Amino acid sequence: MRLPLLAAATVLSGALAVPAAVPAFADSAPPAAAVPHSAAAHRPGAAEHASWHKALDDLVTAGVPAVIAEVRDSHGVWTGTSGRGDLGHKRPLLADGRFRAGSETKSFVATTVLQLVAEKKVRLDAPIERYLPGLVPDGRHITVRQLLSHRSGLYNYTDSLWGGSLEQMYKTRFRIWTPKELLAEAFRHAPYFAPGTAGHYSNTNYIVLGMLIEKVTGNTPEHEITHRILGPLELHHTSFPGNSVRIPGPHAHGYIRMNGPGSPLTDVTEENMSAASTAGALISTTHDLNRFFSALIGGKLLPPALLRQMQDVKPLPDQSPYGLGLDRITDPAYGTAYGHTGGTLGYTTYSYTTADHSRQVTISLNTMVDSVQIKKAMDNALTTLLRPAATAK
Repeated sequence: MRLPLLAAATVLSGALAVPAAVPAFADSAPPAAAVPHSAAAHRPGAAEHASWHKALDDLVTAGVPAVIAEVRDSHGVWTGTSGRGDLGHKRPLLADGRFRAGSETKSFVATTVLQLVAEKKVRLDAPIERYLPGLVPDGRHITVRQLLSHRSGLYNYTDSLWGGSLEQMYKTRFRIWTPKELLAEAFRHAPYFAPGTAGHYSNTNYIVLGMLIEKVTGNTPEHEITHRILGPLELHHTSFPGNSVRIPGPHAHGYIRMNGPGSPLTDVTEENMSAASTAGALISTTHDLNRFFSALIGGKLLPPALLRQMQDVKPLPDQSPYGLGLDRITDPAYGTAYGHTGGTLGYTTYSYTTADHSRQVTISLNTMVDSVQIKKAMDNALTTLLRPAATAK
């Protein structure tokens, strides 16, 4: 899922136990650590190296318990960390640790749907009613393309599932939800607008698309994504958790501030991700996400015509311009980049590849972006790491 930037008094969540308060992260955080995977190929200048370190450290100063990042370009691979991934123990933060990737999942789902389009099993401009009769209200007028691009008008179920309460989201985080239950929550509400007349980011669209994949292929969407993408690209540390509440392998703990910026941190690492399903349940690493977006933008997963349509972005309110499961960001420092962001209870991820396919950057935080300070530091980190090495400063 992608969760909105939270103001101090506005939260989303729920669980089974009383929140265990964790002391807020202190100034004594260890400095960023860099691990050059290919030291012979990648010898960044001192100024560039320092700017990457500082961008990660600034996130910790802004209130993030820990951050991990990976940069890939023609010079090689650089990974860096800052902060602590487990506030209760003095364990080292691993640069290759796993995390909940949230709405990065949508790019995998969209790629799978577009592969089915390439195979002529799905038509982009066909109504969803053709494939899932009777499931979606007004499904005769909502196309597959509109679902992929958030222009269906369908209400976003995560806006009401927990009553807008972060505490309620925390208290119910172990509940198992079915896709049909998530859709029932969405369909209790009127659509935002008539299909195709406007745009509104809605996790509901990608629950429907997951069901479309299953109906067309006869396999679960998780199976199809694994068979079509994770396996061929050797993304060995990317997986769907099913109903397991644990993150497999090494990982940073995820934290939230239940009462807004400045309040104590609560550990929310364990969570049943069925409430996210094909809208945001994926677990991954910075390395795997960079490999995926490199392959996607590099033309290895889709025919050129479909990739161009995926990248054909249009404005969305309060979001980056959005295409078919991809958004686009631009800045004079790096030009144009395509990718996605993801937010879940306790984790936030940004993963982008420059339009010329020369540079990939993924940054993972082990908390939600819940303050203006964190958002500002995150924007700076993304710009700093996406900026070409020759001009980094």
